[in-house]
Amino acid sequence: MLDASTRAIVLNLLKKLKEEKKMSIIFITHDIGQAFYISDRMIVMYKGKVVETGTVEKVIFNPEHPYTKRLVKDVPKLYEKWEEFATISK
Repeated sequence: MLDASTRAIVLNLLKKLKEEKKMSIIFITHDIGQAFYISDRMIVMYKGKVVETGTVEKVIFNPEHPYTKRLVKDVPKLYEKWEEFATISK
């Protein structure tokens, strides 16, 4: 866990290296916002199984699995009042 400014520096550096060196990065995170920023393709796992895969745009803007929908919904937005993060029972 990094503070916000250090996290931004690291993510920007990784993104720059990825683009300049034309390299791939496997980025494992529970933070879908970070994954959206740095990734071209995304795999979502739930309970150790792949439940959704595709381009970042497809997974984020058209989620199909309930867990992916919850991850997307729970990304904090600056203009919304903070609420407790919801859980899913499945």
